[in-house]
Formats: sequence, C-alpha cells, structure tokens
Amino acid sequence: MDKDLSQARAWIMGAYALTAADLVLWAGITAAYLAMAAAVSDLPLAGGVLLIFLTPIVVAGVLREAAHPRAAGGGYARRARQIFVGVLRDPDLALPVMSVATILLGAWVFLTVVAMVLGVDAASLESMFAHRDLLARVFTGVLLAIFWGLEAALIMTALYVLAATVLGASRPLDALEQTFALWRRQPLTIAGLGAAFVLPLILASYFGPWIHILAAFVIFVPLTLSVYLSHESRQTTDPRP
Repeated sequence: MDKDLSQARAWIMGAYALTAADLVLWAGITAAYLAMAAAVSDLPLAGGVLLIFLTPIVVAGVLREAAHPRAAGGGYARRARQIFVGVLRDPDLALPVMSVATILLGAWVFLTVVAMVLGVDAASLESMFAHRDLLARVFTGVLLAIFWGLEAALIMTALYVLAATVLGASRPLDALEQTFALWRRQPLTIAGLGAAFVLPLILASYFGPWIHILAAFVIFVPLTLSVYLSHESRQTTDPRP
C-alpha cells in the first residue's frame, strides 16, 4: 500500500515538474483547450458530444508531446498545432483515438443515466448541506460519493486507455483490456492519482463555472502528464501488457 501511494506521489510531483519545465507551452495549451471547450459546450444538443470527441484528441496530443518533446520543432506555435491536430493527421492514431472517444461517449451516456437514477445533479452538494435531517444529508452524501467515484474511475480509465493507445501502439480494445488489468494490479496507485487530480476537478464543478475553469487550468496538463509518467514507468519496470 505504501509503495503504491509513494509511486502516485512521485508521478504527481514529476508531472508538475514537467509542467513547470515547459510552462509557456502547457499554459497556452490549457487556455486554448478551455476556450474551445467553453465554445463547444455552449452549442445546443451536440455540445456535450463534441466536447467528448475533442478532449481525447487533445489528451492524445499532450501524451505525444510528452513522449517526444519538441519533435515538431518550429517553436511554440508549431508544437501547439501538433498537439491539437497532429493526432488527426496521423493515420496510425486518428482512428484508434476516435474509437476511444466513441467508447467514452457510450460511458458518458451511461453515467448520465446513473446520475438520473441516483438523483444527483449540480445542486446536490448544496442541497446536502441545506437538509435539516441528518439522515437525508448522509444519504445524499453517499449518493454523491458513489457518482463521483464512478466519474473519477471513468476519467482515469479513459486516460490510461489513451496512453496505451498513443504510447503503446495498442488497439483500443487491447488498451482497454490492459487498463483493466492495471486496475487489478495497482488500484491504489490509480486511485491516488484520481484523488489528487480528478476529485478536486469534479468538486470544483459544483462551485460554479469560474471555479471549475480555474481548477481545470491547474489540473488538466499535470493529470495527463502523471498518467504519461505512470505508463512509461510501468513499461520500464513491468514487461507485461
């Protein structure tokens, strides 16, 4: 247990070190992604769907840049362009990454249904503290914890599937199988990364859009880079798929 959590701590610190080492690029990438996400999410009906397809493309670009820094050359503008569109121009990656996005869309629909069944929404956290009945507070808190856990697990799984697809040249279903195997071997490590990055991001969404944007600005790239470091460390120390 201590070993798993210390690994997670090392990857978190390493991710922020990588972010600080190329702060101009990563801050610009995050700002551009958040601006695009805000514009896309405001579109009626299709906004959420488009955001689900946009995010894996950007994450895949960040993973590629982390694995091959400055490979594109030409300064920040060219590197940023490679992060946003380079994956789509790569015939070996475009289809697998879009396949992962399609799987993610199905999981997002499932989570939406789960949220409806559990009765949790953006007002749930506020209503939990508003209840005078202690039992009602506890019940609402348990439902929120279940939903947050499922949401965090989905995000971490999607990130590891993308890492195996982009960095390990695995097919999406093989990458998904590898990720489930990793969950079984190192649940505390992945849970540690999720608790450090994903849960604060989820909680921030309940405190308004500006708090959520600020949290995403601080978390988006380090979260992706921590998964990159985790994947590369596992490939070095564990030859199993």
